[in-house]
Amino acid sequence: MLRRTHPLGLDVARRLQALILDGTLRPGERLNEVALARALGVSRGPVREAARALEKTGLVTVIMNRGAFVRSLGQDEAMDIYEINGALFGLAAARAADRISAGQALVLRIMVDAMDAAIVHGDREGFFRINSDFHARILAFGGNREAEALYAQLTRKLLLLRRRSFERPGHMTEANDEHRALMQAILRGDAARARGLAEAHARLGRARFLEAIGQAAQDGT
Repeated sequence: MLRRTHPLGLDVARRLQALILDGTLRPGERLNEVALARALGVSRGPVREAARALEKTGLVTVIMNRGAFVRSLGQDEAMDIYEINGALFGLAAARAADRISAGQALVLRIMVDAMDAAIVHGDREGFFRINSDFHARILAFGGNREAEALYAQLTRKLLLLRRRSFERPGHMTEANDEHRALMQAILRGDAARARGLAEAHARLGRARFLEAIGQAAQDGT
């Protein structure tokens, strides 16, 4: 999606994307070209080019005569994305169960164990990164490139909000218990159960997100 961007602009786009996804630049925040150029050690041109590139990914909104802003994702849109992603994740999990290789099975086992370790150490950011990769790997192992691409496109928008799903105590443990059950169904080759567990995981993930933002509203954050 960023192929036509100049190499410097591509590098700046990747760095800006990282700042958005880790929460340094928050939804709705204006991208201050001067401040960002200074912080990234570049001129304003690559920052502007990077913002246009990130607009194509859904992470940035460019408004004529006002500038570029980190995209804000409304709750209704987020719920729609969760619903679509649940269907895509279920499809991929079922397909993965039918075609999983020994090497791919090992990758999933390692990732689930790594998420358990992150929980033990209270490493929410580490858990989130592995969790995102776990989902992406299942989409890849499913072997449907169109489903994989659509899931990645939609999930990139959700990344602006999904970290909140793991702010509440116990949410990481709940999510990884679901991951382990799903992994076991995939490794047994039980496509129907894998699909059902993947779709349920998406629904439960949506519920965790809603619980987290509901608590945040009560807390005034």
